[in-house]
Amino acid sequence: MKKIAVLLLGISFSMTALGWGRYGHATVAQVAENHLTPKAKKALHKYLDGLPITAIASDADVYIGKWPLDVGFVPTNLDFARGTGWVKDFDTSAPGNMIRYPHCMAVDKDFNALRIDNFNGELFENCIIYIERLYKQLKAGAEGMDPKERHIAICEIVHLLGDMHCPMHIAYYDRDIKRGFFDVTVGGTLKTTLHHYWDDQIFDAFPWSFGDLAHMVDDCSSSEIKAITKGDVYDWAKSAAIESWPSHNVEPNDALSSYYPYEMRPLVFKELRNAGYRLAAMLNDIFR
Repeated sequence: MKKIAVLLLGISFSMTALGWGRYGHATVAQVAENHLTPKAKKALHKYLDGLPITAIASDADVYIGKWPLDVGFVPTNLDFARGTGWVKDFDTSAPGNMIRYPHCMAVDKDFNALRIDNFNGELFENCIIYIERLYKQLKAGAEGMDPKERHIAICEIVHLLGDMHCPMHIAYYDRDIKRGFFDVTVGGTLKTTLHHYWDDQIFDAFPWSFGDLAHMVDDCSSSEIKAITKGDVYDWAKSAAIESWPSHNVEPNDALSSYYPYEMRPLVFKELRNAGYRLAAMLNDIFR
């Protein structure tokens, strides 16, 4: 068990682990925006200085330091970070603090998300427990929170709800903990890792804006949305893990055809859609 935990730790903080990329995260956020209550929209507008959640959906990836050098972290776009109005008092400490939370999750052989983030003191990534923690923190009293901490908490929930639905951000304990961190070739010419392909490159096959994609995937009835958002974040994690498991049927150095993104498109659309609905459900619950 400890050996597996060490391996999980070794791959946990790879800087390529940027689930869904800007395009995918903006799509998830846009779907969520479509289903926010007026009260939740008003609260988020206030706490995000007027920005929609699509604008901050990737901040947890953008404002990120090299692990574990988050203390004293200075973003490469420092002038921009200081100059944009929404940063305000957050300055460089907000980007540095983004590194605190993992972006992947681990599930057991029955697809249940693990409720811990360590084995015998050896850390590994499990974003679910942090989503739950931030959710409880915001729900208990968002208005009274430190503005910087509140801003980060909202950014992280928006981002991590998306990440937990990205197939290669799921480590299947005892079966497949690699999460696609190995080389593959797609379409005969593109040499990449499976994880990086799912993080960002798969969207190259979809020639739409994130708004168009959000419109396409947001196609469920109210009863279907109710079923998708039923339960808590651990139920959602299990659902995402079950649905994503077939995408892990790839081996190192496999040659994937140019049709691969189209074969995976139903799964991509489903996970983006489900993530958006569940994000809206969580934010609506927090700010009701």
